[in-house]
Amino acid sequence: MKILKTILIALLFLNNLDLIAQTKDYINAEKKRIAKTEQTEKDVERFITDNFNKYKLAVGASDELIKELREHENFTDAQIEKALIDAKRNELRKLFFSKNREFVSDYKALELPASIAQDCVNGDFEDGTAGYTFWTDLHPQPGSGTSFFQSCATPTVLTTTNVLAPTTNNFNSRATIINSTAAGYQQFDPVLASFGVNVPTLNNNGGTKAIKLNNTGGMGSSDLTTVSRYFPVINQSTIDFNFSLVMDNKPGHAQDIQPYFRARVLDQFGNVVDEFCIIANPNNCLFSTINVNADRRVLYTGWICARLNVGDILNQPGTIEFSVSDCQPSAHFGTVYIDNICGFTCASPQLGAINTNPTNLNCPSPTSTEPIEVCGTYAPPANAVLNSITLQIIQGGVVIATINTPLQLTSSGFCFSFLPSLFGANPSGNYEFQVNADFNVNCTAGTFLYEISDNSANVGPDVTFIDCCIPTLILTSPADDSNNLALPAVKKRERSDWIKAANIISVGDNVQGNGVVYHAENYVELNPGFEAVLGSQFAAYPEGCSSTFVYRIGQEQNNSDEQLEENINLIKLSNGFSIIPNPSSNFIEVVMNDGDFNKVNIATIDGRIVFDKFTDAINRTQIDVSKFPTGIYIINVTTEDGQIHSEKLIKN
Repeated sequence: MKILKTILIALLFLNNLDLIAQTKDYINAEKKRIAKTEQTEKDVERFITDNFNKYKLAVGASDELIKELREHENFTDAQIEKALIDAKRNELRKLFFSKNREFVSDYKALELPASIAQDCVNGDFEDGTAGYTFWTDLHPQPGSGTSFFQSCATPTVLTTTNVLAPTTNNFNSRATIINSTAAGYQQFDPVLASFGVNVPTLNNNGGTKAIKLNNTGGMGSSDLTTVSRYFPVINQSTIDFNFSLVMDNKPGHAQDIQPYFRARVLDQFGNVVDEFCIIANPNNCLFSTINVNADRRVLYTGWICARLNVGDILNQPGTIEFSVSDCQPSAHFGTVYIDNICGFTCASPQLGAINTNPTNLNCPSPTSTEPIEVCGTYAPPANAVLNSITLQIIQGGVVIATINTPLQLTSSGFCFSFLPSLFGANPSGNYEFQVNADFNVNCTAGTFLYEISDNSANVGPDVTFIDCCIPTLILTSPADDSNNLALPAVKKRERSDWIKAANIISVGDNVQGNGVVYHAENYVELNPGFEAVLGSQFAAYPEGCSSTFVYRIGQEQNNSDEQLEENINLIKLSNGFSIIPNPSSNFIEVVMNDGDFNKVNIATIDGRIVFDKFTDAINRTQIDVSKFPTGIYIINVTTEDGQIHSEKLIKN
């Protein structure tokens, strides 16, 4: 027996050594990837400088929209000019990646080996940003308008041109790693420190590193910055983490256009498993408030421990995603610090949590007197009192029934009970359970209502009345033909043994998941006479009665190497000149893009000439602008054929 124990201990030791080696190899590979992105960022800056005056913005510069922006945010002339410059820089960044697609893959984290996937490798960022993918959606004003902004529902996805490489201790960057051992480290958030409030940039349990998303200088670009991490296998029921928010809040803005922070987990098909979203709101008891002036408040939370429930995708792939956004008009920022992503457990999740137990019922009899129970546990938010807890039965996104009172309710658990007759006399289709809890929190700002919800923790519907898991199915033409007018129950078929199909399918609208899906435990057989006509969408695969109808696409959508395209709002100029650098405080160089020039003059924004020089035919010249007052100037260059080209210079 002692020998056996010794062997087992030795095997465990060797296994741990193997996992440590795999982890080390992964971290080293990720560090090499990140180093390549750092070099690419230098190439991007050179590209922007070299091409800045070779392009102009295609949209976003009309006087009408600029006037509207000023009315919303009181932008000055200088701020408008800076916003347009930033917008062009953003578009040139997108243009670089559209021309150099080979660099894009370097910005996406390598997939973790399944054996170490949920050991939370680098969950505390002590090895930098290994394992994490960053991107930022830049919505330059005024061209974006309100169409992109949907508050907490605003979509975001990694594309070929919105990739982002985090910096280190750069608080002006849209993504940066906070590192207390590197140059530029600031112990406290600089915005809050400027108002005499000290909130640490590192969590006190998080070692020497954390990450920060978004900067505080939107002003013309409503930025939505995101970091994600992919898990090949989810093998724990919750993902806990720490975060700290610092957000602007303008009293004149409605809540639906204020900055927000969203944390969520997606399954392998891109469906939201669990999420919460916090909008900048001084009435939310999470926030402390600094009243700056009549147009601005700064809200902050300090470090918070939060939880996302992932029990319904246990042993499956999943992706955790954090996003933070400026306000819609862009002049008020949202930013967040994040640390300790999984690998530890919140003693008490400050935002509260609800976890509904799995329910998976196949065709319960509507006349049965055996009640259906939906139970689970909950943890109230900090200093909160439960106001109400309800159960909703949902079909196709529509609430068909609500149960307002649990059969059992304790300080940490609940249990609802109802008869199957609640589904109706002849139920059909799939049904989901959702538990909603409201909590009252009293604080200085008054009473705030927290709302938390959760779906039952299982894959697929909670209750299904589709086919009721009949063993076999034979489909023939024309009786079983399917077209776009067919009912969902005809397009989605499953059996516990087999399906034999000889019908005709003509369903297709190019929307993922809207076609025909057949699956059965042992096989789906396509016999003579079966036809999926040109343009139709059809999938078949071996799987029993799961009541889950999906298109099997291999890797999950969020882990695909194929990224989406983005429009690049630039127009290339056929001629003109460049001002390098711009803005500048000392010397500038005027460089003609095509051809030579023989005259340069510089005027103030109101037309006063401050520099005028004739030259021999040249294509570049250097000018000292150090003695010019700070402001905006117009540089006019006259070419040999008498054409005049003009560009703006910002003197700082």
